[in-house]
Amino acid sequence: MTHPRLSLDGRFVALAAALLLLLAVVPPLFRGAVVALAIAAVVLGALPKGTRGVVFAAMIGLATGIASVNLFAIGIFQGPITAEFGWSQTQYSLVTVVGTLVTVLSSPFIGRLFDRRGVRRWALVSIVLFALALISLYWLSPHPWHFYALFALVPIIGAGTSSVAYSRVVAAWFDRRRGQAFGAALAGIGIGGAVLSAVTQHLIGTGGWRGAYGGLGRRTLVVTLPLVFWKLRDTPAEVGLGPDGGPLHAAAASAAPAGTGSAASVPRGYTAAESRRQPRFWLMLAAFLLLAVAIGGVLIPLVPILRARGISAEQAAATQAALGLALIFGRAFAGFLMDRFFAPFVAVAILAFPVLGVALLAGGEGGVAVAVVAAVCIGVAAGAELDVIAVLITRYFGEAAYAENYGWQYAAWTLGSGLSVLVTNGVYDAFGSHGPALWGYAALFVVSGMMILRLGRYPELPVAGVAATRNL
Repeated sequence: MTHPRLSLDGRFVALAAALLLLLAVVPPLFRGAVVALAIAAVVLGALPKGTRGVVFAAMIGLATGIASVNLFAIGIFQGPITAEFGWSQTQYSLVTVVGTLVTVLSSPFIGRLFDRRGVRRWALVSIVLFALALISLYWLSPHPWHFYALFALVPIIGAGTSSVAYSRVVAAWFDRRRGQAFGAALAGIGIGGAVLSAVTQHLIGTGGWRGAYGGLGRRTLVVTLPLVFWKLRDTPAEVGLGPDGGPLHAAAASAAPAGTGSAASVPRGYTAAESRRQPRFWLMLAAFLLLAVAIGGVLIPLVPILRARGISAEQAAATQAALGLALIFGRAFAGFLMDRFFAPFVAVAILAFPVLGVALLAGGEGGVAVAVVAAVCIGVAAGAELDVIAVLITRYFGEAAYAENYGWQYAAWTLGSGLSVLVTNGVYDAFGSHGPALWGYAALFVVSGMMILRLGRYPELPVAGVAATRNL
């Protein structure tokens, strides 16, 4: 497969430059959001004409969807909600455990639904239901079970706003530029972190936490719903295009099985059952489970880790902001590399960054500058992880059951990252230091990288539903 030529649309570059010029006048709270949008403009400008709309819709869908809200907004609401209701920190944090368990159990089945029925209609329904769920929190009662019940429901009703859904669409739209497109779309989660964090802080400051939840829900209905309705389509054929924005007739001819003479577009890859019979499927799942434990164990409790090193709250917040921008960068550009080089090699090279970052944190030496370098190293890997999962699934198992296969791997990732905070906190309680946990995470990065290398060369993918046992 020849490597796609990189070209940038000058209009998007000019837009990115204009956004960066705004940094001189925007309030500090929103500067991270402006930088995130500038990065988004650059990565969209590198995609072929005709494909930018669907990727932008996926990007904004993820930026305002369930992953962004759960990762970046839940923590901001913690202070005002616990202060009003008198809940303990543990009572509040259990909502994350509830959401994690429901996501782990439901993701493979939701992925199967998307493979069989498409994504667009479910995305539109999920956007509405998820927005209404956020708005309903305006009437949250002082009973924790009310909070838990709602966030147990959200992974189900909001599944169409998740990376399982949107990456399924991107997989169908791209082939040679698939990694680049995954990176651009999945950067939406990082962009959502930058934008949602600023917007949520502003809304809480002006209208309280109840008004902030209502504001987030209304913005999802006003911004995301029309964009997804307008631009998101399950396949490029629906708008007269082939993969990567190419001509539809050329794509149909190349996709036809040999000897059939058919011009129909035929997806390639293993069924979900065929995929799960391959040892590399479970090797990949185990690798991403360990990787999620390592990244989540440092990323989520980063501020407490930095505070334990004697770094002030303000400096820790600034360090976390640097991590957020590194996350966007890693997510946006890792896919570009995987289009041009063997994806497991790219993944292992990226894992060298968090090994260095975690070692710097575990060493306990140095001040803010060392902490920022460590955070950036960890952020690059945290940004790239969903790109790596998405690309490896398409290269090793194909498109035929992409969403269901992704759902399994995403469930492993969610489980690992959800449990890792408990490991980090438990080690600190036992030893009075984060050091033992951090060194353990550094070892997990190395082990997971070795497991990814064991996946081997890409197989020759069969026509969907026709098992190619020679590649198992």
